[in-house]
Amino acid sequence: VQTYLDEMRITGLIAAQFRRDLAAVREDIAELSAERRADFEARADGLATAIAEMGPVDMDGFVAILPMTPLEEEVFRLQAEVWRAQGKPELRLWHRHRWEPLAPSEEPVTDEPPALAVAMMSNEYRADVLNLTNASERDRRLRLRITGLRGGDNPEWIAVHEVLHVGTRWFTSVAAALPEAERSGDAWEIEVPRGMTRQVWIAINRPQIDAGLHEGAVELSSAGGFAARVPLRLRIYPLRFPDRTTLYVGGWSDTNQKRGYGLTLENYEALEAYLQEHYVNAPWASGPWTKSGHFDDAGNVIEAPDTASFDEWIARWPDCRMYLIFAVVGDSFDGTSMDTPEFAAKVGGWARFWADHMVELGKRPDQLGVLLIDEPHSAEQFRTITAWARAMEAAAPGIVTWEDPQPQSMDDALVEMLESIDVICPYRKHVMTRGEWYTDLLEQMRRRGKSIWLYSADGPARTFDPFSYYLLQQWHVFALGGEGSCFWSFTDTGRVSCWNEYPAEGNGPYTPFYLDGASVTGAKYMEAIREGAEDYEYFTMLRARVDELEAEGVSAGVVAEAQALLTTAPERAVTNMGPDRQQWMVPKDREVMDRLRLQALRMLERLSRL
Repeated sequence: VQTYLDEMRITGLIAAQFRRDLAAVREDIAELSAERRADFEARADGLATAIAEMGPVDMDGFVAILPMTPLEEEVFRLQAEVWRAQGKPELRLWHRHRWEPLAPSEEPVTDEPPALAVAMMSNEYRADVLNLTNASERDRRLRLRITGLRGGDNPEWIAVHEVLHVGTRWFTSVAAALPEAERSGDAWEIEVPRGMTRQVWIAINRPQIDAGLHEGAVELSSAGGFAARVPLRLRIYPLRFPDRTTLYVGGWSDTNQKRGYGLTLENYEALEAYLQEHYVNAPWASGPWTKSGHFDDAGNVIEAPDTASFDEWIARWPDCRMYLIFAVVGDSFDGTSMDTPEFAAKVGGWARFWADHMVELGKRPDQLGVLLIDEPHSAEQFRTITAWARAMEAAAPGIVTWEDPQPQSMDDALVEMLESIDVICPYRKHVMTRGEWYTDLLEQMRRRGKSIWLYSADGPARTFDPFSYYLLQQWHVFALGGEGSCFWSFTDTGRVSCWNEYPAEGNGPYTPFYLDGASVTGAKYMEAIREGAEDYEYFTMLRARVDELEAEGVSAGVVAEAQALLTTAPERAVTNMGPDRQQWMVPKDREVMDRLRLQALRMLERLSRL
């Protein structure tokens, strides 16, 4: 019975996507003249019947990339025929903002020719997109080349990705997956299915070229004689983005264990490389070794903790700002209850061991952060954390105590706990909804020297806007005077392949990219996290430059302008996006961040001349 119910649920989700595809076709049919509509309407009715009567889709090896089945291919085939009947060109090129959602058969709303433009520093990552809508009788395979930019055609610092439409558990597909386009000779190959729109993500990856305006083109061609040229303007400002970013970026992954959730022995190395490329500099680890070892009542080591797994993990993450471990503590340690004086001595001995071991590894003790209890919300949990944190601070003040509290209301145990720890990382949605008592408390703690981070933990990931949920979080951190940003989770796939989330249960997958048992494929969500970290760095650089100039006594008006921008830009960004606007399908101004970022970039250029 359960198997049957699962099949019916999954079939219903897939059929819902097919019905959405067909609804878009029917909208176009309705625009035809009455005599031309009849045949198309009959065919659409036949497809509707086929969708209603479709049997279970075999999940063995199934991937939810559209078109998912021959039946969905027929829907898109009809879409292409209707477009041709409307007199639309067989292949249309158009542009829209890279964070806007894109439906499988979405069309341009104007005849304005597309043009791509990217403004940036050298040594950072940015991107723009181009949309290709295919109304022809067959799938189109196009060759794409980047020409005219300094450094020759197809410079090595440009990557081209096809944006795939992938079905989700929430009835609508999303255009988010970013596999690299196939390279063939001096061009990339782009596949555009008939009746669909394929988006191409043009990534500018750490260009090492002179400052100035570089004008080139995206050239497209096909064996059938199609040719098009889309302008590409790349402006490099006379500034260099730092090799290492300031913002702490993490996202519970536990790659030290090499398996668990969606993590496997086959994908963990690729995952670590991908995360490091996206500025993840505060990785997470967990395991039984976190509380291993035995200590006497004075805190001396009787049996040293097991460091093998930790050491191997650290070696694979050599350049991180902080290494975070989830210790999962309770009201006792090494057989000693929290209400005894020996408890503090033993915990202190444990903390001192790990502080010394960080030094042995060539690291600082303050590069080790410890989460004691995950998402604490009760007075009992707050008191346990306080006991551990005080014992650790007394014995090894360098180690960072890190907590992600979810308090329901203000109480003395909460305040005492917050005062005892080093990093406070609240759930971002609570910061936006709990009211002034919570934000005032966090600001009070920040003024007392506590480091404020934010984390989000909502799913499934595909329903959330890369812009307002993922990118904006880094702006929110800056607006709070914070220092870190985390997401649940870089490995929680709902125990399914991200390429087929239909069988998943709960709120997964949470993973902001496409992870399966053997591979990692990028996605817009993770690109948004990286861009947010870069935006945070812009304002960090701007603040540092303003401080330098003020210390030198420079009182030019531009310094006051920059100081105002440091306050108004993050505030504008955060107030523009509330917790009710984090879903991708909710309309919003997704270009605001680019406008504010470019203001900061131009301001940095002006201040660099002073």
